[in-house]
Amino acid sequence: MTDILDRPTADPAIIDLRDAAERDVPDASVGHDRPGASRVRRPDPAPLTGRRTAVLAATWLAVTVVGVLLVLYQVGPLVQQRDQRSLMAAFRADLVTAANASYGLPGTSAPTRAPEAGQPVAIIDSADLPIRQVVVEGVTPGQTRKGPGHVPGTAGPGQPGNSVIVGRRSLAGGPFGSIGSLAVGDRIVVTTTQGRSVYVVADVDTRLTVDGPTALDEVEGPSDDDRLTLVTSASGNPFADGEAIVVVAEMDGIPFTPTPQGGRTASGDGRHADGGASAPLVLALLVYAAVVVGAVVGYRRLPWRGAYLITAPPLVAATMILAEQVLRTFPAWS
Repeated sequence: MTDILDRPTADPAIIDLRDAAERDVPDASVGHDRPGASRVRRPDPAPLTGRRTAVLAATWLAVTVVGVLLVLYQVGPLVQQRDQRSLMAAFRADLVTAANASYGLPGTSAPTRAPEAGQPVAIIDSADLPIRQVVVEGVTPGQTRKGPGHVPGTAGPGQPGNSVIVGRRSLAGGPFGSIGSLAVGDRIVVTTTQGRSVYVVADVDTRLTVDGPTALDEVEGPSDDDRLTLVTSASGNPFADGEAIVVVAEMDGIPFTPTPQGGRTASGDGRHADGGASAPLVLALLVYAAVVVGAVVGYRRLPWRGAYLITAPPLVAATMILAEQVLRTFPAWS
């Protein structure tokens, strides 16, 4: 049936109805409204006055601080768990190699060099506390982010002398956050490629002042007995480096044959930040600032949904990179 609008007619009412329909229907052939159709225009953004700029800068600063803290205290433990799984897989392969060496299989030999920095060297475990961590070699902030670090130059875990391990108290999962709860008589098990060693806690000091080198030498220096020394910060403040929680456990059994160990340095005690952290931190701040400026421009010129989809991923990535560099400025035991 022919549409009534297409019939020739002289009725003015029908003609007006047809003209109104043509004005209101979008022209699909060109992909936009035909001339005369109504459009919703996005209002112009408010001008950036001095006060508005200051408020915007303060808001972004607060968002930055909150974002970095969330990454350090919420995302950090997840990253540390991922690194621990990777270290555990690598160390299990080392244990298999060591087991083959004990049976005299070809292609295996005893270590003749000191462990490389960041290499897994032991597993520390305690039934009295929820501690089961792969220990890495070295105590820089980047190394203790992955797990507790063995202080280079001290005895190897399970070997004669004083083996010192430094772990974080609160950041990166805080694997040593509860060592202050250990009590005299508790047992700590350390597994290395040489075998398993058992230590019995002999002393727990929850607030030892370590500002001077003498105190650190007493904690991390050589000992007449075979012991394991666990060290972490005594404060939840990530910048604190003056007081430590120190747990001393004596070996219950015979130590394994000593193997080569690296040299001990003045800054390799777990209390210091990464010496080369300044330049990467400045670069991360510049990248973050550029992403923020781009996000502000995007939100002022694009629809908010499109701006969100475009700017959210770079903001998250820049925040995580910034938090990673901030972590390097804290002491390695924080």
